[in-house]
Amino acid sequence: MRFGVINKKLGICIVEGLEDLDAIQWKKIGTHMPEGARMEDLAFFYMPNRDWIVVNKSNELYEYYAQIIQCYLELSEDGRKQAVEQAPMDEVVRALRILDDVIRRRKLIYELGGDKVCMN
Repeated sequence: MRFGVINKKLGICIVEGLEDLDAIQWKKIGTHMPEGARMEDLAFFYMPNRDWIVVNKSNELYEYYAQIIQCYLELSEDGRKQAVEQAPMDEVVRALRILDDVIRRRKLIYELGGDKVCMN
């Protein structure tokens, strides 16, 4: 897989070549996807071992999701709640919920004194 940086500070990357994911990685990612979804349907995923949010360039809406992810991560907690309430479709709500989980994970890591490993 080839990674590119979208936003170093927020730990957001773009990836080409999801076909390089091994079966274990795909199985982990696949548990969050609707049944029957294909690899190119995947908009983004989180790599906890590197603390990266990875946007899939082969998804037809990758630019849209790259923007949403950046904006959402920069919102306050109240702003994020409002964004979820006003999300235009279920797919976006699902994506925002995944980002909420990433935010919780990151908060826990940093509160425990862990270093931000993203992009280092």
